[in-house]
Amino acid sequence: MFALPFKDILLAIGVAVCWAFNLVVIKWTIQGISPLTFGCLRFVFVAFPLVFLLPRPKIPLSKLILIGLLLGVAKFALMFKGLELGISIGMCALTLQTQVIFTPIFSYFMFGYQLSKREMCGIFLALCGIAMLAVQTENAASLAGFTLVLGSALCWGLSNNVSRTLKNVDILQLTVWMSLIPPLPYFLLSQIWEGPNTFFESLQAFGWNELLGTVYIVVVATLFGLTGWTWLMRQHNPAKVSIYGLLIPVFSVFFGWLCFDESLSPLSLAACSVVFTGLVINQWPKNSAPRMEFSAQEVA
Repeated sequence: MFALPFKDILLAIGVAVCWAFNLVVIKWTIQGISPLTFGCLRFVFVAFPLVFLLPRPKIPLSKLILIGLLLGVAKFALMFKGLELGISIGMCALTLQTQVIFTPIFSYFMFGYQLSKREMCGIFLALCGIAMLAVQTENAASLAGFTLVLGSALCWGLSNNVSRTLKNVDILQLTVWMSLIPPLPYFLLSQIWEGPNTFFESLQAFGWNELLGTVYIVVVATLFGLTGWTWLMRQHNPAKVSIYGLLIPVFSVFFGWLCFDESLSPLSLAACSVVFTGLVINQWPKNSAPRMEFSAQEVA
């Protein structure tokens, strides 16, 4: 029989579809406004008005700020700019999921977490696939986009280890209150990275398409997706749930082909297969004694 009840399997697949399509929504939206302006607005609307309705999570302010900077600013700013520079939807999603590789690596240095032989094999395969993808990037812009998204995955893995130190924290409260941190850094980054007028010009260009994109990323991807995924992680063995996160790159490749006519060369497909195999080896649940699990979470 299935490892999860059928209705929970449908929820897990539904969240994976929502997060995969979220990359399409982001790519559409940043064609009309700058990526950093969109990032700023995303966190403003996640925070307000819910910040007035939900109590602040009982964690030190320093950790709230650190998670806001790592996950809210570094991870998403690098991912948004990577998409702007031309990385494909499928490759972006696959590269982001390498956070399940970087998380235990950081944990080894930060907490002394012992990697199993299977995990080391998965990490080695995934890193080989990443190197193959980097070599095959078509031009300087796509290589830069790939590098930025890889940096996003690194920041995600680091933030996972910071989050590991938080005990009994409501994930919705954390998401909402953490979202108070990024808007100002996004504004400052836009002034430096995109130019002093870009942020305000993007606000003036904000129309119905951008509004719909913002609603999707806030309501569907963040509030529904994150709440649903967290509920699954708490109801079931995280290893059995996290496997469904590996569907995100699969759906992303399909959406990239459907919405942007994106395709992968045979060599790129081979490289993606190597990365995906490494991720599966690393995440496949074991029936033996429990160990620390690192799950795929929200991609956007």
